[in-house]
Amino acid sequence: MKKALLITVLLMGMILSACSNNSSAPASEEEVQETVQNFYNEMTKFDEMGKTSLENFNVALTSYSTGAATDKELEEALDSFQDTASDIADQVNDVKISKSLPDNIETLLRDAAIAFKSAYSIKEQASQSAASPEVTADEFNAMNQQADVAMLYGISKVNQARVAVGLLDEDSAAETELGTVPGTVVGTEAGAVDTGAQTNTSTE
Repeated sequence: MKKALLITVLLMGMILSACSNNSSAPASEEEVQETVQNFYNEMTKFDEMGKTSLENFNVALTSYSTGAATDKELEEALDSFQDTASDIADQVNDVKISKSLPDNIETLLRDAAIAFKSAYSIKEQASQSAASPEVTADEFNAMNQQADVAMLYGISKVNQARVAVGLLDEDSAAETELGTVPGTVVGTEAGAVDTGAQTNTSTE
């Protein structure tokens, strides 16, 4: 009897604990706006990190192709490019979505986070393959195209959330982007980095 009572008490405690963990006080309108804006700012930061890394790598690659940079300098630029891609992917994976948001906003941000995680994971793989002779031009470009599609989907979800909370005008949402989709090597030839992929894709 005592054992049964103890089990009942434990079960009730587990249920109450679960209910407590799942129930967050609804966020105020200002808090919701702040959360959405912070999420947008984080994605913008990652975008800028990727774009800067890409630009630095392209400069080094161009210098190498004209004889102005050494093998070591190009290797260092490639390592930095790959490290940044990995770092961004790790940071995006750590992004958390508050459960106190309205359901529609939480869903939009969660969908955006999933899309960005997928995009940056692919970008990371693409950067790691930049020096691989086993990766063809078509394979390299396909990876970047897949990442770009995921990025654009994530951007659209963030903008929907921004419109929903009054941070962005609906008419301008379609024209607003986080920035240049990072992580794609532009205007380069594969041979410059001893890779089988001709990495002359573009970022828009």
